[in-house]
Amino acid sequence: MEPKVTHKRQLAKRFLWFMAMVILTATIAFTTLGIIIFTRKSIYPNVYIESVNVGGLTEAEARQRVASLFEKELSNYQLKLSHKDKVWEYPYQALGYGYLYEDAVAEAYAIGRQGNYFQRIKEIYMLREYPVFIDLNSTYAADKFYALVEEIRESVETLPQDAVIKRINSAFEITAETLGTTIDEAELSERIEESIRNLNKESIEIPVNYIEPRITAKELEAVDEVIGEFSTTFDAKVTGRSTNIAIASSSINGVLLMPNEGFSFNKQTGPRGIKEGYQEAPVIVNGQLVPGVGGGICQVSTTLYNAIVRANLEVTKRQNHSLPVAYVPLGHDASVFYGYLDLEFVNNKPYPIYLESYASGNKVYVKIYSTKTDDMVIKLVSEVTETIEPKTEIKTDQNLYVGEKQVEKEAKKGYRVNTYKVYASKTGEELRREQISRDYYPPVHGVIIEGSKPIPASGKVEEPEATEDIEDMPSENSTP
Repeated sequence: MEPKVTHKRQLAKRFLWFMAMVILTATIAFTTLGIIIFTRKSIYPNVYIESVNVGGLTEAEARQRVASLFEKELSNYQLKLSHKDKVWEYPYQALGYGYLYEDAVAEAYAIGRQGNYFQRIKEIYMLREYPVFIDLNSTYAADKFYALVEEIRESVETLPQDAVIKRINSAFEITAETLGTTIDEAELSERIEESIRNLNKESIEIPVNYIEPRITAKELEAVDEVIGEFSTTFDAKVTGRSTNIAIASSSINGVLLMPNEGFSFNKQTGPRGIKEGYQEAPVIVNGQLVPGVGGGICQVSTTLYNAIVRANLEVTKRQNHSLPVAYVPLGHDASVFYGYLDLEFVNNKPYPIYLESYASGNKVYVKIYSTKTDDMVIKLVSEVTETIEPKTEIKTDQNLYVGEKQVEKEAKKGYRVNTYKVYASKTGEELRREQISRDYYPPVHGVIIEGSKPIPASGKVEEPEATEDIEDMPSENSTP
């Protein structure tokens, strides 16, 4: 039996030796194959960048091949942009547009070179059946792109233009509005990139957004009738005052107010000085009329005030004069002084309003146009609730003879006045009334100078020596 056992042991040893040799050979072969595969300096087969096969090429060779093909294509293309009838053309390369060759080649070279030994072998083996295609991404020079956008913006973008209304020859003329235009920069960038990526030769329509104007012709069509008007009379022979009234009335003529928009008389007329064309005319200073630049402007503000009350607009700021004025009843006036007193109101109508103001002959007119929303007639009624008698101070002057008198300051009565806004029907029936102001006109206390110099026995009175007249300048609280 011993020879059989020995023979079996020999066979087992031979088998083990054979298997060991097989494993060693396989290991050596597999290791050798791995060394050969893993140490190669080229991109593995069946790897493409876009449609270009870069398998078997080094990184430098792959970069050169891809660049030579795509740069040639790029030089034959240009970007075309259009808006309406205008066209812009730019070579792709002029925009600093190019491809990220380095990134694509690096990605191609990395295939089969990441992960552990077996993962790499598997990835390389899979390339035989499943080729890998790598996208070639593009880039552009931001500064050149934005310079292009700015160039287009200057030609394409426009500000919206409001509709305009003017009263010419007793009729309204309306110029229609125009839409504003802005470039949709994000959408434009996307379209440009897509066009270049696809080597599109078609013109790209520049995407724009339209801006609605604030005022439309449709809205201005509501300005078609007088909703409030008033006029006052002045002495046309007083040239300085007449000039001031003409300038001030012209400065508010043609004003358009949209719903809820406010109006400031001082803001609209601006400073009232010599350089603005205003002349010297009487103004009220400390209860007295004295010469001053801009006298007469308050007659325009007063006329406007009476028109806006009759148009049933919302008055937000108004102040009476310190003295009664001749051209309107007490409580119906509106004093203004630049930087100090103002007349302000708001268009509380659902429609635009248009101011027409002008001086003609010896009258100044203000008319307010819009759409009437009711049939009521509005007027103002005032009542004097108190009359305040002034005091008179007597002063003596040794330069005047006994019995001589001079009025240094004329006394004027003061008043407290309530003013009502009266709503009436077209037939004159009063519907209701509301108090809109409570005004105070302070009394002006007078000063009379009486002489105390004795009269000579001869009865002959010497004529006083002539003195130079000196006029007081208007103080800060003076009001025209």
